[in-house]
Amino acid sequence: MAENYIIRIGDIPSRKIRKSVRGFLEDEDVAVVVNDGQIFDVVLEKNRLVMKSDELWSVQK
Repeated sequence: MAENYIIRIGDIPSRKIRKSVRGFLEDEDVAVVVNDGQIFDVVLEKNRLVMKSDELWSVQK
C-alpha cells in the first residue's frame, strides 16, 4: 500500500530555502530512507513537497 506525505512549500519559513528546494528538486532525483528501511521519493507537485512511498522500493529484510 502506497503512502503520501505532503508539505506545502509555503510552510518552509525562509524564501531562500524555498527557492533552493525548488531548484534542487527540479534537477535531481531525491529519496528519503526512514529507520525501518522504507524509501520515500520526494517530488514537487503543485507547489508542494510530496513524499511518496511505493511497495516496490521497500528494502528486503
